[in-house]
Amino acid sequence: MDSLTLAFLPLALWWPVAAGLSLLLVLAAVLWMFVQNRPARQRPAAGRPAWLPWAFALFALAWWGFGLGLALWPLRELDELGQWARASSYVLVPLWIGGVAWVGALMVQRLLRSTAAMRG
Repeated sequence: MDSLTLAFLPLALWWPVAAGLSLLLVLAAVLWMFVQNRPARQRPAAGRPAWLPWAFALFALAWWGFGLGLALWPLRELDELGQWARASSYVLVPLWIGGVAWVGALMVQRLLRSTAAMRG
């Protein structure tokens, strides 16, 4: 069974690419949240809590730091054989970190839309 790996890259680049991929996915979720929360010119921004996207951004960056420290940092200290043994982790861990951030972004956006619909 083939798994997702970064085998096409040199071994020394696996950890930086994995950390960069996880950060990119989290920052994309944060950016999407701010783009979606930007009020349109036709409708006022009343009914949308302005602090919620900022709270989400803080949570997402804290989540990235937690994922980096708990799941990705131990991969950095492995020897070459250990890195090959956990090759799929260099792809799957960033996808989990980014996936949780995206689920949070979608949930917060849904909350913002529902509170705006309830208020007016």
